[in-house]
Amino acid sequence: MKSSHENAMKDGTNFATVLIFLDCLLDTRLGTLARMSDTLACRALSASYHQREEDVFEGVDTAEFRQMYRARDVETLKRSTITTLTTLLGDFSRTLSRIVGTRPWLDGVRILVNTWPYRLDAPTLDALQGVIALWSGGSSPVEMVDYAPGQLTPAFVKANFDILFMYEYEEWLHMHGEAFSKTSLADINVIVPALYFNHRPDEKTFDELVRDGAHPFAAITMLTSGFVGLELIDVKYFSIAEPAGIPAA
Repeated sequence: MKSSHENAMKDGTNFATVLIFLDCLLDTRLGTLARMSDTLACRALSASYHQREEDVFEGVDTAEFRQMYRARDVETLKRSTITTLTTLLGDFSRTLSRIVGTRPWLDGVRILVNTWPYRLDAPTLDALQGVIALWSGGSSPVEMVDYAPGQLTPAFVKANFDILFMYEYEEWLHMHGEAFSKTSLADINVIVPALYFNHRPDEKTFDELVRDGAHPFAAITMLTSGFVGLELIDVKYFSIAEPAGIPAA
């Protein structure tokens, strides 16, 4: 947590600030597949969807999927479901609030939900805010914001946030590569899915990495540790929440 008052509000309060992309709370990957075809979405779910290492699905043209995902909109949201991360939001908020309670310079936790790239009207934003506040347990204020990845420069992130939840982190890292040489986010937790976005290593490369004791995902964390506090977690947390009482595989 920052010990400064970088996140101070106009009224003088100082919050630990969490920025969560809406794409982390709703499984818009599955929503995109459902827009392509309900059959494709069902097939993806029955084929180790929660254990995938890349957004490549059987019977789905990857280029078409990526194009549709980049063009996702309100209709995509309508076909999307809550993620496991959403169901854990209350526990996360309470745990973070307890930690913050030991930091006298902080007044609490606030959650900012980044609605980019969606264009949402005021009633929809209000409805989403209310639902997300319920999921978070009501212990932390929830605000809706709209930041394009290009606006989330290292300097802006460092000045305004303590924790980020982001799905498409690789593009963001590349976009601000030069800026990272000037501003380090090593003390900011950026929580992302353990996924390959461009291509999965071939078997030979994978075997060599594992033999050397460096799983590719661990290597990603190690290579970025000098300029950003990247934390890769299981993709199941960014995927459709499984039915209550049925543990994730």
